[in-house]
Amino acid sequence: MNYFFVIMATAILAGCGKGGGPPKDAPVPVELVPVEAGPLQETLDAVGSLDAEESVDIRPEVDGEITSIRLTEGQTVKKGDLLLQIDESKQAATVAEAEADYKLAQETIHRADMLLSDGTISQQEHDQTHANFSRMEASLALAKKRMTEYTLTAPFDGILGRRFVSVGQYVNPQTILVSIYDLDRMKLNFSVPERYSAKISPGQTIRLKVAAYAEETFAGEIYLIEPRVDPGTRTVQVRAYVPNSDLRLKPGMFANLEITVGTKPKALTVPEECLFPNAGGFAVYRSNEGVAELVPVETGLRVPGKVEILKGLQAGDLVARSGNLRLSPGRKLLTEKPATTP
Repeated sequence: MNYFFVIMATAILAGCGKGGGPPKDAPVPVELVPVEAGPLQETLDAVGSLDAEESVDIRPEVDGEITSIRLTEGQTVKKGDLLLQIDESKQAATVAEAEADYKLAQETIHRADMLLSDGTISQQEHDQTHANFSRMEASLALAKKRMTEYTLTAPFDGILGRRFVSVGQYVNPQTILVSIYDLDRMKLNFSVPERYSAKISPGQTIRLKVAAYAEETFAGEIYLIEPRVDPGTRTVQVRAYVPNSDLRLKPGMFANLEITVGTKPKALTVPEECLFPNAGGFAVYRSNEGVAELVPVETGLRVPGKVEILKGLQAGDLVARSGNLRLSPGRKLLTEKPATTP
């Protein structure tokens, strides 16, 4: 009886094995793509910050009390527009005094000229009169110049920031009155590694993105490359102009930028999905007459969706884009058509 059960169990197990999954060496469905050869742009990614082309904190040159404020915060102004007025009454008195001294010196010099011709005064006395006139003339010019310092005007076309003072406030040359920004064109400050310094030059175009307009790319142009390498960071400071006629870019914004630093005319590339880690590097599965072949590769530049292959493959080689996890060397390949999107 026991012998009968052994035979029956063996038959059942054999039947289960016969009706199991696919054979161990069944072909693996994969999508094969060719290794492409063509131009590949070498790009450099960097980060930078935006500054206004011109910006300044307006401070008074003199002490005094603010008597009027003509500006509106956030207002667009033209060069020379009146912003604030400081009490100038004391300086006006100084100008009047200087004008009186000047007129007296002017009359004195006329008399001195006549007295010298009559021999009434000496040449030395005549020269002293002329010297005094020159001093009065300079004092008047200085008083008039200082008079203008009590009237604050816009130093250039721009947009005003917030003001920091009020009417009646006493100010001095350390007091910030208001800030003004020229935003029609922005300056982008960034740095590049020393090894790329020979691949960038003034006039070169850059592309940048900012968080406020994440889906939009702005363009700029390099105009300054610092003539020295920072010994601490081994980088070179660079500046670029970025047009901003619509005033959307703001000083202090953080920017991600990209610069094209060269083009390789016949670079070999594969989709990045073809690569997988292997022995401290990367590898692909290449089709060798329909059989999977493990090929270690050396990679180079990376661009969105593609990777440059420096060693291991040739143009036209077919490599697996999908199914890598199920593949092993020597497995047969069942080619699938690439997936299409409607």
